[in-house]
Amino acid sequence: MKAKHPHISIFTLLYKYSPKLFVFAVVVGAIAGALYSLIIPFLLRELDSQTKNSDAMLSAIDQHQAEVFFGICLFILVAKALSVITVNNIAKSAVAELRINIAQKINKMMISHVEHIGFPRLLNILTDDVNNLAAAAVAIPMLLVSIVTVVGMLGYLAVLNSYIFLIVLGAIFLGVFMFQIPVAMASGLYQKARALRDVIQEGLRGLVMGAYELKLNKQKSEAYINDELMVPQRKSATLEKVGDAVLHIAGTSSDLLSFFIIGVVVFIVPKYLNFPVSESYGVVMALLYIAGPVANILGMMQHLKVGQVALHRINQLNDFDEDSAAQSAVKSLKPWSEFSVKAVTYTYPSQTDSQDRAFSLSPVSLSFYAGQINFIVGGNGSGKSTLSKLMSLHYAPTSGGIYFDSEKINAEDVFQARSRISVIFSNYYLFGKLYREFTSADKDKINGYIKSLGLEGKTEFIDGCFTTTKLSDGQRRRLALLVALLEDKDIYIFDEWAADQDPEFKSIFYREILQDMKRNNKLVIVITHDDRYFDCADRVIFMEDGRVVREQKTSVSNSAIPAAEFNF
Repeated sequence: MKAKHPHISIFTLLYKYSPKLFVFAVVVGAIAGALYSLIIPFLLRELDSQTKNSDAMLSAIDQHQAEVFFGICLFILVAKALSVITVNNIAKSAVAELRINIAQKINKMMISHVEHIGFPRLLNILTDDVNNLAAAAVAIPMLLVSIVTVVGMLGYLAVLNSYIFLIVLGAIFLGVFMFQIPVAMASGLYQKARALRDVIQEGLRGLVMGAYELKLNKQKSEAYINDELMVPQRKSATLEKVGDAVLHIAGTSSDLLSFFIIGVVVFIVPKYLNFPVSESYGVVMALLYIAGPVANILGMMQHLKVGQVALHRINQLNDFDEDSAAQSAVKSLKPWSEFSVKAVTYTYPSQTDSQDRAFSLSPVSLSFYAGQINFIVGGNGSGKSTLSKLMSLHYAPTSGGIYFDSEKINAEDVFQARSRISVIFSNYYLFGKLYREFTSADKDKINGYIKSLGLEGKTEFIDGCFTTTKLSDGQRRRLALLVALLEDKDIYIFDEWAADQDPEFKSIFYREILQDMKRNNKLVIVITHDDRYFDCADRVIFMEDGRVVREQKTSVSNSAIPAAEFNF
């Protein structure tokens, strides 16, 4: 893995989406914070002025100053709301684009990396992590207003009394420094809680996908709920609650810090410095006023830390290489007659630190030809599926090469080469829509397939979509076969396709569909255990422990199989 893109931050995410609007929101928020910090000095000056002016002048002064004061308050309200709303809109739009970019990144990622990351983690990144990032982004303008307010009040204290300013500034730096300890603790707790969410996501997936099995065994069902959902859910909640508590305690301590400074100013400073009482009023009011923004800053650290944890996990996706086919230009390939793998090997990365070796496919060399049916046979762990993913170009060989005739498939050829191959893996996903243009002739062909595959009355094809894919396992596989046949590719790879079919459709598949594909000059590769149909293949390839151990030509010639009546 090698990083190809710089890791983004929350600020760069917002700025890149809309630089002008983001800068506008920041400036407006800063102005709101600056004016917010002027309220106390303004009020203190007005109170001091009123004590010095006669009663005859008070009404005129009060009216003018009141208009200015309420005008400032109204402007702060509008500016603060405008800043928050603007950043919120930018954040929502930027996060929506980020979710789309993540989906595109996953789509371009190498299959081996998608398998390595896993469905639960990818789903949590697209949901929880992106949402937490949005919450952190929305907190930025509030954080900015509070920071500018604190800076403004510090400036007022500096003008009022330099000694008090230094005391307060030192106390704030000490408080911020001490606050980093609970922040670091909370960040570690949030990361552990977030990792447990992946476990919970996988548990939820098993709860739904394994519902039939769990219903048959109450003990297993209860143990599964406890081990895969209750325990990690409670651990995650506990870690988050402890992290929240640590930050809340730290935030409450900041309030006490403000009162501690007030106590120093009121009870200790006057003993050592000539400190006028009028100034002490201003200092006390400023410190009381500054406590709120400081608490807001520390309180929003929780959102920012959760957002940073989420952003870290999002950025980790940039450490995975993109599929070479996603970056290559389309290059047309010549017509071919031979498809071959020459000395190909593949090694899976070890997922554990145990002494168990990672599975590897030994050097395999095989040649296949258009108009040929091949069966690949072997037990679990023999390497059948790995070889099929190499031949379908989902995996890149660790060594060796894959060829059309004498032309090796390189990075710039992968996209076009894949367009010649159709695969139905054992863990296939059935899409309910054809994502391409189709003609009336295609619709007639689809309706013919629906009838021939026994799907009539089960689903229909209307406006480019199948009316339902909620079918039995065998029917779903037949519908997947229908889509594959409609694609009319050169090479077809079937991974245990007939495993869920009843005897009637097994026979149709092996003795009619495959034979018709052969007559149409398709190369067919079938991973199967159905030895009673070995006579339907031109050859059978046997695999064990990642190696091809032998090949066998069938004893019955395919020419002895009668022409299919299947409707193609």
